Amino acid sequence: MTNQTLFETGPALTPRATRRERFAAATLWLPVLIVSVTATLWYPRLPAMLPIQWDGTGVTSTAPTVVLIGITGTIALVAAVAGLIALAGAAADIRRGLVFAAGCAAGLSTGVWLVSAGLVLVTGTSEPSAGAWPLLGVLAGAYGLIPLALSPRRPVERELHSPTSMPLSASETGAWFTVVKVPVFLWLAGILALMAVAIAALSVVLGGAGAGSTVTVGFVAVLCLGFARLRVTVDRRGLRVVSGLLRVPLRRLPLDQIVSARAEHIRPTEWGGWGYRVLPGRSAIVVSGGPGIVVQRTNGTLFAVTVPEPELPAALLTALAAR
Repeated sequence: MTNQTLFETGPALTPRATRRERFAAATLWLPVLIVSVTATLWYPRLPAMLPIQWDGTGVTSTAPTVVLIGITGTIALVAAVAGLIALAGAAADIRRGLVFAAGCAAGLSTGVWLVSAGLVLVTGTSEPSAGAWPLLGVLAGAYGLIPLALSPRRPVERELHSPTSMPLSASETGAWFTVVKVPVFLWLAGILALMAVAIAALSVVLGGAGAGSTVTVGFVAVLCLGFARLRVTVDRRGLRVVSGLLRVPLRRLPLDQIVSARAEHIRPTEWGGWGYRVLPGRSAIVVSGGPGIVVQRTNGTLFAVTVPEPELPAALLTALAAR
């Protein structure tokens, strides 16, 4: 098999987090600290309800103080935990984007809390005039630029393998399978499940408000659970990808739809991110950055799935499809 190796410009980094990346993740705990400290100090002086929306005439919407603390604090905490998850080796390719998104969410939630509670304390009224302060709360979402700036770009070495074949006689066949475990998705599923429970509890307090959010977060948790463990199989039936935990088939490509397969380094950013991705002319199941199988289909499109040591299954799939 002839291999063709391409190198991107810049030094390659290992999946292990660098000192700068660990520091970037650590900055995500600052919003948690701010919400925790201010909520503890301010709570005795705050009314039962806090303003959360304004228009030209004044306050248009309020929320219970306890609920606002719970929601903003939970978002900040989940963002900080997401920063810890980003330090995992499997998340190396999306680490920079993940801490940026987490920082934006944490900054926005903290800004909403500070503006809402701060205006009440400064003005001494439960329905203060907002002025431009809500805009400042929204701009606090730019906090994500701090961990983004601290995180280095990660140029990595990529190996591109030309299509391979495995000689099989007319009476021979072959089969291959592997189980891909992705702890990051399992952690995310657990965190989202806890969030769904918390939102459901708040929904009861608010008299039903937030039920839709509970369903949405719960659905995303199930999706993450579906990608936490994958079983990938290559045999006379073609290529199959099945959720190992939910036992749900995610993708099946019969041999008559396959031209060839090759082993290739898969980067989530080039395939639209993590999970089941669909782009013009290509689709993929990406659970990490690294080696994977890229299938050339008879309709001219590509399908990719990330698996360890993909050379053998790619060669077998090409041989079976060539019959």
